[in-house]
Amino acid sequence: MVITIQTNDKKMLTIGDSITNGFNGEVDLHKNYPFFLKKLLNLKEIDNHGVNAGMISGFSERDLTYQVKITDFSSYDIVSIAYGTNDYSHSDCFLNDIKRTLQNNLKLIKQNNPNLIIIGILPINRFDNHTFIDQQLNSVDYSYHELLDEISKVYQSFNIPVLNWRKVAPNFLTVDNYQEKLNDQRLHPNQSTYYEMAQIIANFIKGI
Repeated sequence: MVITIQTNDKKMLTIGDSITNGFNGEVDLHKNYPFFLKKLLNLKEIDNHGVNAGMISGFSERDLTYQVKITDFSSYDIVSIAYGTNDYSHSDCFLNDIKRTLQNNLKLIKQNNPNLIIIGILPINRFDNHTFIDQQLNSVDYSYHELLDEISKVYQSFNIPVLNWRKVAPNFLTVDNYQEKLNDQRLHPNQSTYYEMAQIIANFIKGI
């Protein structure tokens, strides 16, 4: 699928969890990846609605369903959606429930603005207890890898471009570099890594 996005003078919205918000494991950084995206894509405006601990499956003010409910997507040209890591680590919802919630919200977004360009951003690698947890099962018996695969399939079923870090930037976060690039050496990027994220996301959007 080829969209060819002209980003100059466009208004973008970023929704997601603490990584979209710019949390480094200790504090929220002002210079998060949305901050850098504005300059890299020459956007007219970017609104960052990332919230720490946000999930696809939750229904609090932090989560996707609430953000979709309160947002007028007709005000934007581009939106990126980046959730999932907290569903794996903090939710007791089954994988099918997570998929269904994402599907329902994507339908609502498209109804609100059929011309909106939507970008799906998969969760980055995580290293709980200094271990790459790709195949590790969580409390409801699905792995991180399975979660990423199923979220990706949902986006693709709506013809939404998906940034899969493992395919687009396989050396971005690995067992060899995560301790240098993640401020908490587990999940949350440091300042320079947020800038690198922005570069990868910007190049991905330009290349769609």
